[in-house]
Amino acid sequence: MSSAARRPLIAVTLGHDLPEQPATLRLPRSYVRALARAGATPIAVPPGVDGPCTRQVLEQVDGLFLPGGVDPHPRSFGEEVHPKTTIDEELDALELNAITCAVSMGMPILGVCRGSQILNVALGGSLIQHLEPGTINHYRPDLPLSTEVHEVRLADDSRLAKLSGTQLLRVNSLHHQAISRPAPALRVVAQSEDGLAEAVEALDPARWMIGVQYHPEELLNHEAHSSLFGDFVSACSEFASKRRGTA
Repeated sequence: MSSAARRPLIAVTLGHDLPEQPATLRLPRSYVRALARAGATPIAVPPGVDGPCTRQVLEQVDGLFLPGGVDPHPRSFGEEVHPKTTIDEELDALELNAITCAVSMGMPILGVCRGSQILNVALGGSLIQHLEPGTINHYRPDLPLSTEVHEVRLADDSRLAKLSGTQLLRVNSLHHQAISRPAPALRVVAQSEDGLAEAVEALDPARWMIGVQYHPEELLNHEAHSSLFGDFVSACSEFASKRRGTA
C-alpha cells in the first residue's frame, strides 16, 4: 500500500468491564465506528502489558485514543478513594504509560470522558471524584447516549470552536467525575452551564491534544462532533507522514 493510501493506525486502550465482568475487556463499538468512519484503523491495546511493551506499540502507531470507562485512581493527584469511585488499576498503568510515550513523541491524543480525565491526571491535573446532581445531572445512564442533555460554551479561540463552527454546543452526558485542576500543559476550552470543565486542549496550539467530557462518538450525525474525529485522524496522518519523512 502506498503512503498516500495508508490509513493511520490509532492505538485504543481497553479496560475491564467493571464492576459486572472484571475478567472481560470492553470497548463500545461506537468508538471503533467513529474512528473507522473518519479514515483510521483502530488498534486495541489491552491492559496488563508493561511499559516497554506499551512503548513498542506506540512506536508503531500514529495516534492515541483514550475511551470512556471507570475512574482513574486518585492517588495520582494525592487524594484518598471516594466511596463512589470505581478503579481499574491495570488500565491506569496502561494509559499513564501510553500518554507519557505519546507526549514524548508529539503524537496526537484524543480522550473521551474518562479519557479526558486520565489525560489531565497524567499531565499533573486533578479530578472531582464525585458529582451530585445539581443544576445539571451529569450522570444520565437512563437516557440513550444520542440524547443531548445540556449545553457547553466553547472558548472562541479553541480548536473545538473552529471545528464546531459555533461557541455553543449541545452534548450528551454520562459522567460522575470531572476535571478539577487542569494540568499545566492543558487549558479548559469548554464549560457547562454549571461551570464544569467539559473539554481541554493543549496549551501549545501546535500540539494536537484534546479531551472532551462528553461522548461525541454517539453524536456523529452532528457535524460539530464528527469533525472532531476527522480532524484527529487528519492530525494522525500528518504525524505519520512527518515521522516517516514523507510529508
